[in-house]
Amino acid sequence: MDSWGGKGGTMMPATGPPPWEPAVQSSMRAAAIGTGGRLEIVERPEPQPGPGEVVVAVERCGICGSDLHLRASGLLPAGAVLGHEFGGPVVVAAPDGDGPAVGTLVSVLPARRCGTCEACTSGRSNLCPLQVTTSIGLGWRNGGYAERVVVPGSSCHPVPPHTTAAQAALAEPYAVALHAIARSRMAADTDPAVAVIGAGSVGLMCVAALVQAGVTRVAVAEPRTVRAAVARAMGAVTVDRAGDIARALGRPPDVVFEATGTAEAPGQAVETAAIGGRVVLVGVGAPGGEVPMPALLWVVKEVDVVPSIAYTDAEFARAVAAVGNGAADKIVESAQHRRLADAEQAFDDLRRPDGPVKVLLDPTR
Repeated sequence: MDSWGGKGGTMMPATGPPPWEPAVQSSMRAAAIGTGGRLEIVERPEPQPGPGEVVVAVERCGICGSDLHLRASGLLPAGAVLGHEFGGPVVVAAPDGDGPAVGTLVSVLPARRCGTCEACTSGRSNLCPLQVTTSIGLGWRNGGYAERVVVPGSSCHPVPPHTTAAQAALAEPYAVALHAIARSRMAADTDPAVAVIGAGSVGLMCVAALVQAGVTRVAVAEPRTVRAAVARAMGAVTVDRAGDIARALGRPPDVVFEATGTAEAPGQAVETAAIGGRVVLVGVGAPGGEVPMPALLWVVKEVDVVPSIAYTDAEFARAVAAVGNGAADKIVESAQHRRLADAEQAFDDLRRPDGPVKVLLDPTR
């Protein structure tokens, strides 16, 4: 497997200056929310870390479905920089020495968590209230659609040897999948039948994590040909509609992961699930959206419906290790690498029925 850097990774030079050494400059490029909500390339001052913070040179940053929803919502202020799926080398260390050293290659958990609140101390750090104001790339703090970004040193997770930039960026959505699986309570099941509605980035990550967990019966509902092909390459059977999942599995699924974020999909998931089954809502819907549910069927079938948001610190660490060791390589291989200047076009392409499975922005180009 290739090591860090380049399109898909290029070997680090044995001699000469290290590849993480920043150029001497007073500004950097970022793709920010501009006129009419479109992404525009702007020049920004070089970021300066505060206590406990470092500067990471972004080598890849994924475009997430929640980025598409946020941009379309009109809630983001002009100048906001999106991007919460990213990795790269530390290029400026924390002024107080609290964080990884310069040259450390990291995946970034895109928020600061306090570690002391009830959520953090009870093992549910994904619900830490501090994230409301410290989340990176979601409108509060500038994110990875930029050449460099300031992040908490505590959020930096060193990657396994030979990890590529693309793998590092995709650790974040893989962590989302790990948390969704934990929320499903699948550990108590014997040979479960599992369904995933939607083979976007998060849906495919759910498939990858399920396969890694040893689940052998996975069906994916996805009408888009390219996305369905990636799911099949990972070992899932695919159908065009959620209504065909039970036939593909031979019985209704014990667990359904709803990964589209559309208003109608949770109801479809309840209809699809087995009696007494479970539905995990892992797809992030549009801000302000509502979810209609088949009330009588939901109650009569006694299906448990649980939401799933983000991941714990421990799950993120597991994701970094898993993705760095190849757990999501089918998705990595299908991803398109685009220049930072092409961010707006990438958003448009991702909305097309025949659009790419995943786009990773490359701020180094």
